[in-house]
Amino acid sequence: MSTEKWKDMKRKLLISALFGATLMLAACGAPATTEQSAEPTTQAEPTAQTQEKPDSNASADASVPTKEQPLVVDKANKTIKIYALVNEKFKDESTMHMVASSHGSQGKNAMFISEADALDFHDALESLGLKAGNNVTGDTAGKVQVEGDALDVQFQFDGNDKSYTVSEVVDDSSKQDIDMRFGGNYDTQKELKTGCISCMMSCPAGISSNHTHMLGADEKDGISFTLNKDTVPADKTPVIISFIVK
Repeated sequence: MSTEKWKDMKRKLLISALFGATLMLAACGAPATTEQSAEPTTQAEPTAQTQEKPDSNASADASVPTKEQPLVVDKANKTIKIYALVNEKFKDESTMHMVASSHGSQGKNAMFISEADALDFHDALESLGLKAGNNVTGDTAGKVQVEGDALDVQFQFDGNDKSYTVSEVVDDSSKQDIDMRFGGNYDTQKELKTGCISCMMSCPAGISSNHTHMLGADEKDGISFTLNKDTVPADKTPVIISFIVK
């Protein structure tokens, strides 16, 4: 091969190599810059949305009980909230059972029926630091009034923003103040499974009950407990019942 042909071939190889290198830089360099500038924007937006929505939903779930989640503990406000349904039968009939679990033997005999478990209600009250009375037993029932930390009870019916007191919702024919206490009775409730969450007389099985009347006051003194027709809506209306630490 002549010297001139050799030089010409070297120039062609050099030009080809330079051209190839330029194409590689263009192919690798430019797209990399585009991905980096677009990538943070694409990732940042979904992250913000993902964090925002669960926080909002968690807040709602934690504060409002539902049929599926019938018992909610609001530690910040020292309140237990229970989702229940109105049992209209007791607008005309008397019953000592104010709130009972549908899973218990007395569920159908209560003014308000809930899917919440009575023992879960007991544990929820304890989680707020409340002390149970545990003084009404099979031996002392009808002889003593229930003790334990006091509870304020309020009702909010579906479709009505107003909150009602227990005295506005339940008509005690004696017209005495209703004084609800954390009676306790975990072991008795576990054994009998009555489902009694809250009773209108000092009850040996009710997790909470009324200090004002001893068990048997309805028969002995002719006292009746019925739903107030002026404040309580139709049968099966959902209601949120709040038990608030006094």
